[in-house]
Amino acid sequence: MIDEFLKKYDLNRYTVSKISGISESLLSDANKRSLNSLTVKILNALAMATGKTSGEVLDEISAQQGNPIIAFIEAHPWLDKDLVNEVEDIMIEVHEMGINLSNVTFNRYYEGEDTNERANVAIENLCEQLVTLEEQKMDDDAIDLSNYLIEI
Repeated sequence: MIDEFLKKYDLNRYTVSKISGISESLLSDANKRSLNSLTVKILNALAMATGKTSGEVLDEISAQQGNPIIAFIEAHPWLDKDLVNEVEDIMIEVHEMGINLSNVTFNRYYEGEDTNERANVAIENLCEQLVTLEEQKMDDDAIDLSNYLIEI
């Protein structure tokens, strides 16, 4: 993930390490982790090397990651397939209603151990929240849910 970001600036982890003073091994470890587990220290190092703010770096990496729900599903291929299909169907429905799902985060999930059981619970919770969002929007079409934050 970090390597892909740095490639746009003709940079690599070695160069970021020299510019920021952060070890190359720390950058290598961060490159293997998800966006939700990047530390401020890593974001600051990337910002220093690219001449951007930490917020701009986070926004760019987030944009390159794409839809956080799809990324979570792809990172957890053992998820219950029926549940995944249900989530995908609801995602289509809420997208058609104009609800932006790019603000979904799995921060709480990544605070603990990454297990099959916890991943399924996270997707079940997401499914419930998406259904609730969909119902709120149908009950009051004027409600603006375009930037609603879902934290799993």
